[in-house]
Amino acid sequence: MPHKKRYNKGGPIDGKPHSKGGVNINVEGGEFVIKKSSVNQETEPYLNYINTHGKLPRSIDAKKRRK
Repeated sequence: MPHKKRYNKGGPIDGKPHSKGGVNINVEGGEFVIKKSSVNQETEPYLNYINTHGKLPRSIDAKKRRK
């Protein structure tokens, strides 16, 4: 049986696009999946920060409070 990579700490998933079969993953309730088009050079650092710390970076949180 091939080794299955674990993503229990989050992060990007490498593999085929949906049009070529995609990547089968096993998620649990409460997890959140983000569409591929929402992940880019600008958003990836924020997504990694949220994954690591469980909250928004201060720069985003401060903008939210000013509104």
